[in-house]
Amino acid sequence: MPTEVRRVSDSIICLRRASYQTCSYIVRTPRGLVLIDAGMNSDGSDVTSGLRRLGEEPSAIRAILLTHWHNDHSAGAHAAHLLSRAPVYYHRGEERFFTGLAGARGLRGRVSDLIPEWGLLVLFKGLLGEAPPRPVAAQHFVHDGDTVLDDFLVLETPGHTAGHVSFFYQPDRALFAGDALAVIGRQIRFMARPVTLDTTAARASMEKVLRLRPHFVCPGHREPLTAAEAACEAMLRHLEAGGRWPLLG
Repeated sequence: MPTEVRRVSDSIICLRRASYQTCSYIVRTPRGLVLIDAGMNSDGSDVTSGLRRLGEEPSAIRAILLTHWHNDHSAGAHAAHLLSRAPVYYHRGEERFFTGLAGARGLRGRVSDLIPEWGLLVLFKGLLGEAPPRPVAAQHFVHDGDTVLDDFLVLETPGHTAGHVSFFYQPDRALFAGDALAVIGRQIRFMARPVTLDTTAARASMEKVLRLRPHFVCPGHREPLTAAEAACEAMLRHLEAGGRWPLLG
């Protein structure tokens, strides 16, 4: 199934795979293009689809920002790095997964190699192997409060994974949240509890990013939310009141 390329704003496009409703993004900045997460295909075809839509070559990419190691967000990172030679940024807490050291490519890794890259199988493939299909090293480890290319504020948002980070593009007030939260029906929602490693940390991470009052919320699944201020405020009030977390978010 081809990659859907959707325009979010004049500077942001969403690369969406309908088979698993997963989203990566390309941002056009004064310094060049910035890729946030890298699609579900290890050949990088999700990313190249977006570049064709923009009329750009891979060399236009200046940075590859990865929210977390899960395969449905990082599978294309190795290919994107090779094509563009752009530096890769992620949190050190995710390194052993990104590089394949967590699974050490044992039996689980060999079984993972046999699973095709399609739909929900992509997620199982990565989780089973505890790594993307092709390891990707970071040229830069990010920390809370860092800025990348002057405008991308780094926010440590653990919960879904221990080293999960989000990125806030300050000129557009755009939050690239990965799986720190969900957007469903123009509402900010929790991620499902079964895929949340630490729900206490995840609640704190959600409060942290929503206090930025983003105008765009660009999650890792379904679709981005524009004019998001009211939805962010509603979820922030729910969190501050200790509101319940449904099983499926």
